[in-house]
Amino acid sequence: MNEYLKPGRFVDSDHPAVTDFANQNCCGTNEREKAVSLYYAVRDRIRYNPFQNFTLDDTYRASVCIEQGSGWCVPKAALLAACARAVGIPARVGYADVKNHITTPELTAKMGTDLFVYHGYTELLLAG
Repeated sequence: MNEYLKPGRFVDSDHPAVTDFANQNCCGTNEREKAVSLYYAVRDRIRYNPFQNFTLDDTYRASVCIEQGSGWCVPKAALLAACARAVGIPARVGYADVKNHITTPELTAKMGTDLFVYHGYTELLLAG
């Protein structure tokens, strides 16, 4: 389980921007409350922007997502995982193909589909 608490290349939970963001937004008396507060912070304080340069490694990094104040599903998932790890909650990023029935016409036109391949999400281990 230790590997899900350690910093990684993109889940850089030891970066000062990540630890600051996590500490400022982690509220609650138990793991579940802390996880929920971090989820809302990433969802609401980091703007969703699918129109970024996917060819740059840095765009996938949690700390860069904070510094830019925006990201799409993959860096936002990395950020939530990094924040969780920073406060001692084991976390990892996962990927799934999802059909997005609420996507914008602009994004569908740019992608040529409403199927989001490798959609990023975060798994947290709570209460065992």
